Amino acid sequence: MAGHVKESIDWKQQAQAQWNAAPCGSVGEITEDLSYFLEVERNRYDEYAPWMREALEFDRWDGKEVLEIGFGQGTDLVQYAVNGARCHGVDITERHFNLARRNFEVRGLEANLLLQDAANLPFENDRFDRVHSFGVLHHTPDTDRCFAEAHRVLKPGGEFLVGMYHRWSAFHLLSMLLDRGLIDRAIFRLGYDGLLSTVEEGADGIRIKPLVKLYSPRQLTRMLRAFDRVSVRIHHLEKTHFGRLRRLVPSSLVPRLESLLGWYVIAVAVK
Repeated sequence: MAGHVKESIDWKQQAQAQWNAAPCGSVGEITEDLSYFLEVERNRYDEYAPWMREALEFDRWDGKEVLEIGFGQGTDLVQYAVNGARCHGVDITERHFNLARRNFEVRGLEANLLLQDAANLPFENDRFDRVHSFGVLHHTPDTDRCFAEAHRVLKPGGEFLVGMYHRWSAFHLLSMLLDRGLIDRAIFRLGYDGLLSTVEEGADGIRIKPLVKLYSPRQLTRMLRAFDRVSVRIHHLEKTHFGRLRRLVPSSLVPRLESLLGWYVIAVAVK
């Protein structure tokens, strides 16, 4: 179900339209000054996902070469930079490229940022200590190719950290499929692909319809079989993810269910 996409749609063009119109992680008016980028950072790590700093381990890469695939406004990549990593990044969205470049500039930090498709990385083999891609590669029809490219450019012993949307999450099953899809009947108007696209802010499932794919832990592990070792965990569960059923779920139970029903499935794969 989640892996089925219609080939007649130019999914990369849809992704560019989506994130040129609504850059990932935007908060309020985009002013491109330091205060704006700090607010985006605060929202991401303090409000949206307080678990993220620890889980993504930005502070382990001092003096190392780090590549981010799909850098958005540069928020994650900046965390590597302030912790001493030598940073590189690729993204296919022009507005992301311009915003990320400005984010590094106003902080006095450096990064090699490229407007480039991750299915064809312009780097030599065995170059990076870590390749990072969070919440990005479920939006491309070339996911397998991007994984192969990440493997190619990693040094032996290097890590690929990848975060994808989780197929068996409460958000997908209850908030999206049950509530929006069936009870509100959006799936009959938009279809499954269109319904899924609306998880992205500003997407309407018709005119702006980015590709959204979902993965189980087993499926993600299988896709990373070229790597020597793979560990997978699940993060990010909020009471609102249970949709109309949230009134039946005790708040104390939500943290206990996160490792089963969270919205992100995250893999660390070692080459």
